[in-house]
Amino acid sequence: MTKTGGAARPLISADPDSLLDTFQAYRKQITTTAIVVAVVVGGAFIWKANTARRETQAEKAFFDAMALVSQRDAKAPDALAKVAQRYSGTPGGIQAALLYAQAKFDDGKYADGQKILDEVRSAGAFASGVEALKAAGYESEQKYDLAAQHYGKAVDKAELQGEKDFLKGEQARALAAAGKRADAAKLWAELADKPDSPMASEAKIRLGELSATTAKP
Repeated sequence: MTKTGGAARPLISADPDSLLDTFQAYRKQITTTAIVVAVVVGGAFIWKANTARRETQAEKAFFDAMALVSQRDAKAPDALAKVAQRYSGTPGGIQAALLYAQAKFDDGKYADGQKILDEVRSAGAFASGVEALKAAGYESEQKYDLAAQHYGKAVDKAELQGEKDFLKGEQARALAAAGKRADAAKLWAELADKPDSPMASEAKIRLGELSATTAKP
């Protein structure tokens, strides 16, 4: 019966006389494997080097755009847009997108600002900030239900507990503004029960306000 697959390969022997024959039999396989490994490793190194270089370039471009922002230069929004588009996915590009979206919100162009934020990819550490800014945009339009939804997403994506608590407070405010006082009170109660939270004191005040409003005839 003809052997196939692994059974068809010559057995590796410890006999020195057979080692050369074994190497000859496996030479193509060994050489091909070595080339593949070299390409993968080399490619990973180049990718990391290119990524680091791109992030450095993005950071410089972002700070150049920020200089225009601080000078209140009319070219600042365009500069931020270019950084956001060219360096999408990098910390510099994401921060530029956030500021560019904020500029759109400030101009009352809420749909444009939301579109910019929707296009942010791989936000990483900025994910909660992206969701919080979306929420703030909806708040400015008095779309409080949507604002509360995105504050909730921001809470889920926040990494630090203090940040989570702050965003939960913002979510509670949005819910109250949307007329969902019971839901807002529930969030404030959760914060009030955490004495180590920076929001605990305010939570007790807001919870009292909601209770008083609800008790009115």
